[in-house]
Amino acid sequence: MLATNDYIIPHWNKAVLIDKAPFYMWSSAFFSKIFGLTELSMRLTSAVSGFGIIVLVMWYTYTKYGLLPSLIAYSSIIFNNLFISRSRSGNLDSLTTLLVFVSYFVMISKYKYRLLLLGFLFAIMYLTRTSFMIFPLAIFGIHEIFFKRDEFKKNVKFYLSFFLTFIVFSGWWVLLGYQREGMPFINYYIFNSDQSTVSGASLSLFKLDYFYYSYYSLQRRLFFLFTAGLILLIPKLKKPEYLTQFLFATALLILLSFSQRTNNWYLMPSLPFWSLVIAYAVYRLMSIFKPLKILPLLLCVVISYISYRTFTQNIIPILYTSSAKGEAESGKYIDIYAGKDDNIVRLDHLYPTLIYYSNRKVFVSPIGASTRAYFLSREDLLDLIIKKKIRWAAGQKEAVDKFLTDNNDLQYERIEINHDEFILKFL
Repeated sequence: MLATNDYIIPHWNKAVLIDKAPFYMWSSAFFSKIFGLTELSMRLTSAVSGFGIIVLVMWYTYTKYGLLPSLIAYSSIIFNNLFISRSRSGNLDSLTTLLVFVSYFVMISKYKYRLLLLGFLFAIMYLTRTSFMIFPLAIFGIHEIFFKRDEFKKNVKFYLSFFLTFIVFSGWWVLLGYQREGMPFINYYIFNSDQSTVSGASLSLFKLDYFYYSYYSLQRRLFFLFTAGLILLIPKLKKPEYLTQFLFATALLILLSFSQRTNNWYLMPSLPFWSLVIAYAVYRLMSIFKPLKILPLLLCVVISYISYRTFTQNIIPILYTSSAKGEAESGKYIDIYAGKDDNIVRLDHLYPTLIYYSNRKVFVSPIGASTRAYFLSREDLLDLIIKKKIRWAAGQKEAVDKFLTDNNDLQYERIEINHDEFILKFL
């Protein structure tokens, strides 16, 4: 966006990208104007969103249940490896989660203009994750049917303001995109953008992957507190805040278990609600076992030990990961030594980092690829190398070795970035 000055149609890898909605990119571009185009700018929206989620978890659980439940809720979110991983990376999940979490508090509030504010939040959610908005919208509908149906006639004008606000704040982008790119833009962003929804759900697809994800991301032992909290919440489901909280905590976990997808980051919007449920479980258990005076101390000791182990074994490796260092160094090298119009090939699937750091058009040619979009089959790649239309390739050692073994008559210079990452310059 900064390079093209185009804030309506996203571009990536030197081409139009009809894939992600633009709000996160707008935010990153804004921070880049202030701090420069750096990794800080790219990650800052995620980090601020993650921090906001933690503050809201602490505030709500402290005011509702007291200090100890709040501290345990804090532990459940701050030492959640999935939450930390996504919040420190430049992706849409942390921002989406914050928007969903804030919408929950607005839904259950008695604020006079809550529907107007929800319309704005859902518009931002749509501009961030498009069709994922259907998930919180469905829960909002359930909330209104169960708890606001008697006030429907009185609130008709507010419901109209909700839809009007949503259309005004999101529809302008859809309209401008349609004027620029035509029906493909509409078809994707309105009908087909299901990257974060349940796709192809079926009873036959049921799997336990997402339950395992939740078990491990909740430091294993806290998963049992979460389960206990859900059970203890059942008698409270007649109250709007508890039913809505229960749905946000469980719906994605159940629905995704019947989908074709197995990506754990789809659970991100549920994580703060898991923390609320855990806080409620601690609060109720302390009430039930109130005569056991030592229980709070035992909980503090056990949770502190679990959190320490989780921090040292799971969180520190995330904070100091160097998994993309090789691709980043390859990109920096190519940015310095390759021609400005040179096309680059990645011989494995690790191409997004190379695109960012090389500032070049990057084609992808893993084993078995067919030619489409920016993917190249190995046959077409070899043909372009022979015709000297591609002079640079990069990849991890195994991929590079395999390519050279299969094409041992090529002339090249092999540049070692580190023991796992290599660049080939074809002569």
